[in-house]
Amino acid sequence: MVYIKAMLICLLTIPFLFNVPSAQAAPPENELNQYLAEIGWTKQEFLDYVDYYEIPLNDYNTVEDLKEVLGTPINSNNFQDLLIKYGLTEKELNDLMDHFGDSVNEYKFIEDMDATVEFYINADKDMAEVEKALSDLGITEAEAERFFNYLAEVEEKNKDQLDQMATNDTLWENLMNVEDPSQLSAEDLDELVRILEQTIALYEVKVNLKADGQAVTLKNLLKMKEPPGNLSGNVYSTSGELLIDFNIPREFFESMEAIVDGEDMIHLGEISDDYVDHMHEEKYEDAQKGLK
Repeated sequence: MVYIKAMLICLLTIPFLFNVPSAQAAPPENELNQYLAEIGWTKQEFLDYVDYYEIPLNDYNTVEDLKEVLGTPINSNNFQDLLIKYGLTEKELNDLMDHFGDSVNEYKFIEDMDATVEFYINADKDMAEVEKALSDLGITEAEAERFFNYLAEVEEKNKDQLDQMATNDTLWENLMNVEDPSQLSAEDLDELVRILEQTIALYEVKVNLKADGQAVTLKNLLKMKEPPGNLSGNVYSTSGELLIDFNIPREFFESMEAIVDGEDMIHLGEISDDYVDHMHEEKYEDAQKGLK
């Protein structure tokens, strides 16, 4: 089953629903525009931000109220305080961000950067292990980072994904606990293919596979009594962007280490899931404080 695990590098995400009590007002437009000018944001950048964090503007009567949840704009003083807090130099911070395909330039508020740095420091070792596993398949660090960011975006858009995946996970694990997929019954094989295809669709990717240079479907791949001499594949976003390409030699399937690596690949999605959850939880706590 290693080759199936290798194809589906990331399949588990858990979106966090952002909720705050509702009200019947919103910050005056002129106050909001003045504030955005002060922090150097366009109206669209602001709207994208509140949309990402699902911040309901009608819950805030004034810009001062809104500031409580948005946070403190980054300046040289609080930026240095953050470096001291985590014992990092500016270069080390930039390297840490880069490891996750991120940049300090993406952040406007120090609280958001703080939450991100906290998460990245804790997840850095796991990310390095995942990237090592992916490198065995010819997947570069840049591809892993691009896929990580893509999955975080997909997770943010799919609010009902957890319920759908909980069922899929159980069915999938039951079916994958077999030594030889070619011995699955026709019904089991159809169910496994259905689960895999639905999972791929949930995560808004397209997977093209070739066994020994010939296009192959998931079902036919699973029915092979012997692993292919070489399995290659491409993973695309639904818009056609190439996210990952991989190449798995026969030796990979025959090695017990390959099973471990196959399991590690799933962790990339778990990391992206945890990141989105972490950022939303931090913002949720700020929102609750601001409404008190």
